[in-house]
Amino acid sequence: MANEFEERLNKVNNPSKKNISYSKEYQAFLQDNKKVLSRRYEKFVNFSSKILKIKPSKKDLPNLQKYIQLTHLNIDPNGVMSLAILCAIPFFIFAIPLIFLGQYFFGFASIVISLFLIYYLSNMPKLIFESWRAKASDQLLIAVLYIVIYMKRDSNLERAILFVANQIPAPLSIDFIKILWDVETGKYQTIDDSLNDYIETWKDSEPAFVESIHLIQSSLQESDSNKAKKILEKATDVITTGVQDNLTHYAHNLQSPIQTVNMLGIVMPLLMLIMMPMVSAFLSDTIKPLPLIFTYNLFLPVLVFLISKRILNTRPGGVSTSILDKRNIHTGRLKLFSFLLFSIIAIPAALLLLWFAGSSNWGFYKFENSVFYISLLIIFALGLSFFVYYNYKTKNFIGSKKALEKIEDEFSSAIFQLGNLISQNIPTEAAFSKMVENTKGSEVNKFFSIIDTNIRQRGMNLEDSIFNKELGALNEYPSPLIESVMKILIESSKKGSAITADSMTTLSLYLQKMHQLKERMFDLLSDSLSSMKMQVSFLAPVMSALVVSLSVLVTKVLLNLSTQLDSFNAGDIESQGIGTGITNIFQVDVAVPPFILQLMIGIYIIQAIFLLTNLVSGIINGSSRLDFESMFSKNIIISTLIYCSLAFIGTFIFSQLAGVVTGVLA
Repeated sequence: MANEFEERLNKVNNPSKKNISYSKEYQAFLQDNKKVLSRRYEKFVNFSSKILKIKPSKKDLPNLQKYIQLTHLNIDPNGVMSLAILCAIPFFIFAIPLIFLGQYFFGFASIVISLFLIYYLSNMPKLIFESWRAKASDQLLIAVLYIVIYMKRDSNLERAILFVANQIPAPLSIDFIKILWDVETGKYQTIDDSLNDYIETWKDSEPAFVESIHLIQSSLQESDSNKAKKILEKATDVITTGVQDNLTHYAHNLQSPIQTVNMLGIVMPLLMLIMMPMVSAFLSDTIKPLPLIFTYNLFLPVLVFLISKRILNTRPGGVSTSILDKRNIHTGRLKLFSFLLFSIIAIPAALLLLWFAGSSNWGFYKFENSVFYISLLIIFALGLSFFVYYNYKTKNFIGSKKALEKIEDEFSSAIFQLGNLISQNIPTEAAFSKMVENTKGSEVNKFFSIIDTNIRQRGMNLEDSIFNKELGALNEYPSPLIESVMKILIESSKKGSAITADSMTTLSLYLQKMHQLKERMFDLLSDSLSSMKMQVSFLAPVMSALVVSLSVLVTKVLLNLSTQLDSFNAGDIESQGIGTGITNIFQVDVAVPPFILQLMIGIYIIQAIFLLTNLVSGIINGSSRLDFESMFSKNIIISTLIYCSLAFIGTFIFSQLAGVVTGVLA
């Protein structure tokens, strides 16, 4: 696809060729970069519209059409609500017999799920739009820079937009191709009209981007080339300042949402469970395990996920994603090994639990520590298998990515030196040879050495020495940032050394600003991130283990008291009256056993670690899947070991303490 855009760019650069078409590129590029989820959603919506057509209200229709257009979805607006209703109907129907059978909780839950599906699916275009824009905003700064760099050497807005579409990945590249396509199809008469309509959609969320584009457009009206260049440089300053302001506002507004996630995701659920054994002993007809499992292992994780997604969708841009994140890693054997590891530990533990459950003394065994310890093995196996899978999936790639990030940090000063050498009328190929000498001892030296070796020893030209699929330098260092810089270098070199040197200097300043923005972001978010990291890796498993241990203490105390009350002297009328009444109130034998609470909390804490790690990684690294999986592998093994070990020790200690407490009461 990149080659097709290069051919299109060459046609645009050749004014003798007037018949320029972007339709093929737009449609193909759209299909290549659209997410699988979006494609499936399109199929479901279009299928639903054939079964049931529900027209949106006149009030909602304009916004719905806007979201569909801006996310490039090929769907019928009448099918959006149709899909929501068709998905909700089965849950409404399922709720009716549940309510008649007395299963009020699950009947009510089915109604809630159906209402949630109606709300969520009817707003899906908006949610896709927010996710799309969150990723696109990550690219606005570099998009403006590329336009400025291109227009400094060639004052043609159409070519500059196509150049940006060729340099940056989706989703913003799709938007930029759509700008050109709308002119070709006659929707707009000029490229300025199409661009103005597009940036209008950003005026509320990214006003700095809108202002910078207007500055770029105004530079075309300036006859003095020096003044035009100053206007273009002003555009980069405006977008940089805007990103920095967004980071500041985001950091200041982040504290409250993080506290909400912390309270709803960790603190309140665990506090509610501390007294659950006692409550279930008194309200045995009301408190059942299945509603608790539904609440803690389905409802709460979905709620935390939605809040986290909302936080990440408002995150300002500025972090590039490595190509390593997008490589297809073959993990079939690793998945099989992780599953076998889980099975070797969890299946025997589950069979032991089933054996105990089938015995005649199950009413006694289910409150024993031995059954509780066996259930801990299942949680340990689950956490261990997740660690093995994600750790071995990412450990080689995460090292390579850290090396890339180190090179990217050094690249600012390196290309500044390169620009200075080229400005001295040194040929670009020879400048790379001098860069090998100037950068000795740094990581970026290896990159320049590969290019120099390819030119000197293999006889490659500059472009092949960088971009050759087998021997090119980018094959060893697959960074989108470095690739973009090198493409600009190749394009600029065709216009002369002065333009090349100016482009490298501009890029150097941009990279320096980007580094400063990242450091500023980490500084602003340090308090929130440090508390969340502590919560994920330490406090959450410690609190969970404490809650589980306390549930064992409460259950043991109630069991011992019940036994003591049952053993009162039957001949003593007063004692018999007291003992019988309290024993009937307790009903400990039908209370929720500690091992059920442990399994429920253990699974929930793994879900919470997954969601909170995704939130922390998303705030720091953007949409980098590799960073998230690496961070999750570390958090899950630490949290699993802390939780299982403290739950084991705490249960043993509190079981002994329960005997002491009931002995004193006796």
